[in-house]
Amino acid sequence: MKKNRTKIFEELDVHATNLRWSWCAKNESLKISVFTIWKDEERDGTWLLHDDDDSVLNKRLGAKDQEEVLKLSISDSFTIYGLIAEAVNPNDSPRSIKRIDDQNLVRLRLEKKGKKIYAKKIRIVPFLEVIKNNKSNLKLHGILDLENPPLGKEFPDRALSIAFSFKRDQKVRKYVLKRAKGKCEYCGEIGFELKGGENYLETHHIISLANQGPDNLGNVIALCSNHHRQAHYGINAEDLEKEFLEILVEKNQKH
Repeated sequence: MKKNRTKIFEELDVHATNLRWSWCAKNESLKISVFTIWKDEERDGTWLLHDDDDSVLNKRLGAKDQEEVLKLSISDSFTIYGLIAEAVNPNDSPRSIKRIDDQNLVRLRLEKKGKKIYAKKIRIVPFLEVIKNNKSNLKLHGILDLENPPLGKEFPDRALSIAFSFKRDQKVRKYVLKRAKGKCEYCGEIGFELKGGENYLETHHIISLANQGPDNLGNVIALCSNHHRQAHYGINAEDLEKEFLEILVEKNQKH
């Protein structure tokens, strides 16, 4: 039975902002994102995913959401995949999906050229291979024990690619997850249980690395996926930032 896009996102463990109008999905813990790419729009193994000058398209919720995910994927050096779709009618706007390739994904590399962001095909990857890798990485990124709090880095290492990408200190991430004890450090919700017995949470840099935020215990908080998304996209994002910092001040005084 053919899978639809929602089912594919679910099996890949990636999350769309809104399943009705989102064109893409991501998992910030695994640092992967999946974008819908139209079969008929491929040009020599390349797709145009965003154009600042396309004012009509950019008004749509899906386009705005995709721009944010593209920026995050570039700044945080995500692994990028494309989900190949065929349109019912390529001339329609907006388009409707006729069918999706549910057997393979396209491994992509993002390239920013002026006001445009392109996705360049690297290779075809079997769908089941990506699922297997994601499941293994979810276990790897679960809540692990750590005896001593790391110092972290006030100025994280940078590697030049399309823009600056930041090499995160994994010891900081692991300690924050241990500190949270399986509960969102903002609302107290317990993360769902992974196959390895750990509880799933996501770590969030309150002041982003792209804005010169430090990669240390005073700037990284463990959140449930709902509040992590609110921190990035919610109308109350600035208020949350202040509350998160206050929570960490109190927590770090106890450790």
